[in-house]
Amino acid sequence: MSPLERAQKVAFWIAVFCAALGFVTSAGCGPIPELPGGLALWLHPVLLAMGIVAGFASAARNDEIDRKRWQVVEDPMLTSDERDYAHGYAERERRWASTAFLSAPLMLGYWMAYQLEGEGRRLEAQLLPLTAVVGSVIGYVVARLRAPGRET
Repeated sequence: MSPLERAQKVAFWIAVFCAALGFVTSAGCGPIPELPGGLALWLHPVLLAMGIVAGFASAARNDEIDRKRWQVVEDPMLTSDERDYAHGYAERERRWASTAFLSAPLMLGYWMAYQLEGEGRRLEAQLLPLTAVVGSVIGYVVARLRAPGRET
């Protein structure tokens, strides 16, 4: 198992854990006391950075999956059905990796949006999940633009 594959599994479980905490906290049964609302302004850069790292990790994992795919597909002994299966499997793996890496900072932002105190939840707290998504998109796009052998 590659380090990126391990990171993908960790990201998935972080997403599951934070989603569960976010759901419980949104229902008013948070396991920890509410945090001060002003903390949201400090969490935005943290979630943006986490999203950027997740975007880079997603792009790197997708490259790893593609390398493995082409090693399999270039085998001259494969039938066309086996090649089609290898391509389909690789695409499923790419989607799973991207979802796992995007979900971790997104669900952390979701949980933090409900964890911060404030009457009616202040806008800066409500935008925490969006900040994580923007960071992920930035990280993924920058990683794709910097990829070696990229065709323009």
